[in-house]
Amino acid sequence: MRKSGLASLIPLYFIILIDNLSVSLIIPVLIPISYDADIGIMSTGSSSTRDLFYGIAIGSYSLAMFFGAPLLGSLSDHFRRKKTLMLCLLGLALSYALTIWGLASQDVVLFVAARVVGGLFSGSLPVAQAAILDVTPKERRVNSIGLIMFCVSTGYVVGPLIGGYLSDSTLVSWFSLKTPFVFVAAITLLNLLVLLVSFREAPAPRPAGRMTFPNPVKHLLESFTFPGVRLLCSALLLMSLGWTAFFQFIGLYLTANEGFDQRGVTNLISVVGVGLAASFLSLVPLSMKYLKPRTAVAGALAGMTVCIAGTALTGERIALYALCLVGAATYGISYSGLVGMMSAAVDDSHQGSVMGTAGAIAALSAGLSGVVFGIIDGTSAVPIFSAAVFVLLGFLLFAAARPGTADASEEPRESVDRTSAA
Repeated sequence: MRKSGLASLIPLYFIILIDNLSVSLIIPVLIPISYDADIGIMSTGSSSTRDLFYGIAIGSYSLAMFFGAPLLGSLSDHFRRKKTLMLCLLGLALSYALTIWGLASQDVVLFVAARVVGGLFSGSLPVAQAAILDVTPKERRVNSIGLIMFCVSTGYVVGPLIGGYLSDSTLVSWFSLKTPFVFVAAITLLNLLVLLVSFREAPAPRPAGRMTFPNPVKHLLESFTFPGVRLLCSALLLMSLGWTAFFQFIGLYLTANEGFDQRGVTNLISVVGVGLAASFLSLVPLSMKYLKPRTAVAGALAGMTVCIAGTALTGERIALYALCLVGAATYGISYSGLVGMMSAAVDDSHQGSVMGTAGAIAALSAGLSGVVFGIIDGTSAVPIFSAAVFVLLGFLLFAAARPGTADASEEPRESVDRTSAA
């Protein structure tokens, strides 16, 4: 194994940061893009048409990630990490360029195509994580995983701030809806150059034979037939559907019904990021240390249900911030606990498969919830209450499992996954 200092790994950590801020950056800025007839992408269009565009724009990214992430994993095994990560950065930069072009020309199809391209190339966390661990001595890997999770969490705090504030023309006159994407495209290309010059990956033999093209749909369906994780996968799917529906539509709901402006949505989504950061960096380890996994997950799912439902029942901003903060923290505990229990339910030869399943569930959930609730009614309370119902069903399914069965393992393993926040 080749050892590398922290300085040479900085571009890899930045890839993780960029990858995750791209998920949350869009939330505050997509609302004016979709609904503001003066500065948005559509000068005309009914409310239902705008709801549909919002849902497709936000859901297509995750659906593309569902299909793209396994392919990127295969590419990294066949062509090695560095080349694959460079491809990811080029793809993300291209998606930002297409986004800017779509906004400038008010081309809805081009904008959605840009979102699809971004989703296809956004699954770089597992590749970057593998590249970091490839060149990190075993005694320092725990610290590396901590830094990875810090970058993941920071992305969800910084992303909304970049999207919301860099598009606010009341702060700087030349800021516009295109400015956040110009900024992120620039730092993506800069990071590409730094990666090209500074990172030297660990030498490894090239795999023999032709590269395989994984089928994520087939893999996901097969995961639900495996007795050790079947029930846990189902609970994770329900919980993920609930969380992603909430995360994607809470800003839109508050804008349409509670008088939130773009800055208010920006601040609220950043609070969600703070809750996620606190959860993954401290609350998850503490809860798993002092509570049984079943107790921690069940309590977190119950708390998450209450917090999500509560956001649709109050218009007080302090209460909304508190509910979003706690809701994000309980999501972090729920997700980590369920994935950890899935990991503990299988042997070492199936760990990669289980982590891939968790990622696929989260990406597919985000894609489906975005499109479906965009079609139904994105501005109403339907997505928020539906989110609470999904999480409640996940809680009831999980609580119904008998302790001690393979589907209710009590010994979670530590894991890191790129979909841990959205």
